[in-house]
Amino acid sequence: MTYCIPSRAGRSHLPSSVRFGLRHSVCLFALLWCAGASAQQAQPSQETVSSQDTPSSRDIQSEEEISIVKQRQTQLSSEALSISDTPDAEPHVDGISGVAGLGAMVSPAYDGSKKTKTSPYPYVDVHGFFNDRMYLSSVRGIGVNLLDWESFRGGFALNYAGGRTSKDDPHLNGLPDISGAAQVGGFLTYSLKPFALEMRVRRRLGSSACTQIELGASVAAAPMPRFHLSLGAGLAWADASFQKTFFGVTAAQADQATAQGNPLTPYTPKAGLTTAGVTAAGVYQIGKHWGLLGRLELQDLIGSQAKHSPLTQRTFQPAVAFGAAYQF
Repeated sequence: MTYCIPSRAGRSHLPSSVRFGLRHSVCLFALLWCAGASAQQAQPSQETVSSQDTPSSRDIQSEEEISIVKQRQTQLSSEALSISDTPDAEPHVDGISGVAGLGAMVSPAYDGSKKTKTSPYPYVDVHGFFNDRMYLSSVRGIGVNLLDWESFRGGFALNYAGGRTSKDDPHLNGLPDISGAAQVGGFLTYSLKPFALEMRVRRRLGSSACTQIELGASVAAAPMPRFHLSLGAGLAWADASFQKTFFGVTAAQADQATAQGNPLTPYTPKAGLTTAGVTAAGVYQIGKHWGLLGRLELQDLIGSQAKHSPLTQRTFQPAVAFGAAYQF
């Protein structure tokens, strides 16, 4: 039997068992609602902590892309310096990388000629061997870095030294050809990026053995991310053997040349300065692997021994090369 509890005004007349059940139901519902709200608040915080502690795949991919871009920029800078043949201050690269290309070069027929010739300009440069201790270049030859200490780098290289033929210029008629020969040399570079200073000693081997000493300075720049530029200046000195080989004329050679309609006078130069000049070289990347190469050299025969040679027709010796290359 149910009974009613008298209530004050405003209260409903409900059975006590019903009111007791409703009261507990409301309390239970409130507890459940609070627990659910707490769980919802805790879940985002856990996700936030998890997302902060664990790098996302997008972040990892972004870091890899940045690393690849930096490596590519380093390679471009290295190629610009290598093409210029200015101080060997190439930045270090991770792994083996290089460039193979082909272009055309317009240059004097020989040092001192006023005639120009156009010839193929093959270009190969591979570096990074043995932890970047060794390189192979059509400009610098095969080189080994024996000293790599802070800002100093030094080593030696084996290269090819070109010659000339009497067919290169009518002013050489009657003179013997000078064949190409192997050349060995050493270098010491001090780099304070983007600037670098270098001293090189080169020894030409074979029957026309001779020695040259060169001092050079360079600066590297990147006007645009895809374009790297190297500017350099150099001064060269040569021994008497070099001067006699390339600027000298013996009495017998003068007689033979004169007999062939090329009047020359005997000349015996001594050791001294030969050339001074500036060089600019650039690499422009047009794709993932392809790029354009360019080199401009403005050189002048400043040494009196070279300037006064009967073979010197013009002291100013400009040369330009341009081509395309594949980078790997």
